[in-house]
Amino acid sequence: MRKMVLSLVFLVLVASTAWAELVRRGPILITSDEDFTSDNGVVGGWGILGDPFVISGVRIDAGGEDYGILISGTTRPVVIRDVEVLGARRAGIKVQSARNVAIENVWVRGCATGISVFLGTAVSVSGSRVEECPDGVRVMFSSQVGLTDLVVSRCRTGVWFVGTTGSHLTGSVVEGCDAGILVELHCEGILVARNTIRGCRIPAQSEGGAAWDDGARGNHWEGFLAMDADGDGILDQPYRVGVEEDRFPLASPER
Repeated sequence: MRKMVLSLVFLVLVASTAWAELVRRGPILITSDEDFTSDNGVVGGWGILGDPFVISGVRIDAGGEDYGILISGTTRPVVIRDVEVLGARRAGIKVQSARNVAIENVWVRGCATGISVFLGTAVSVSGSRVEECPDGVRVMFSSQVGLTDLVVSRCRTGVWFVGTTGSHLTGSVVEGCDAGILVELHCEGILVARNTIRGCRIPAQSEGGAAWDDGARGNHWEGFLAMDADGDGILDQPYRVGVEEDRFPLASPER
């Protein structure tokens, strides 16, 4: 037990040190493929599939500016990783009318919207935290957007899909939000599975177009009480989400 505690303390110290070593800079605004330059925070990559441009290692205090990072009107692949953003008036990170964008291991807090994808295609967000934003993660009128291994906490709305197709939220935690997950305005092909939703006043709402399980496992809904008679970790009663249902709600969190 003592060895385990020491290991956890070490991991926390390493993570804290990594965030502390980020370089402070102002907002990054990229509005065309020609804007992928070192002045705009690019530290590596060739902007091609397999070797995307890399924006990494910075802490951006937007100080009330509209965006911490804006990627708009671009097609060349870019990855944003190991970045902290706070204090943006509109969005910490916004992907707009862009494609081939990956967001990894970012921490966004205290922004009007944490991460926003609008008219985006082939966008992924993984291994990231969004905290204390009125809107946590908002995906609007986009396609092929993958949200994986996120922690979205203490937001008014945790994750919000609007008019979006062929996208997913998996392996994530949405906690302490007024509304956990919303699916609205003619979404199609949305998968929401293997997540934990806890401490949310409204865990989820859907107007249709979403599957709330992957055919084998659904989500863990804190406070949903139902039997697990065979002990397989799947509750024996579906969980209703608006006009849809999670057919295989999880008896315990997966993370």
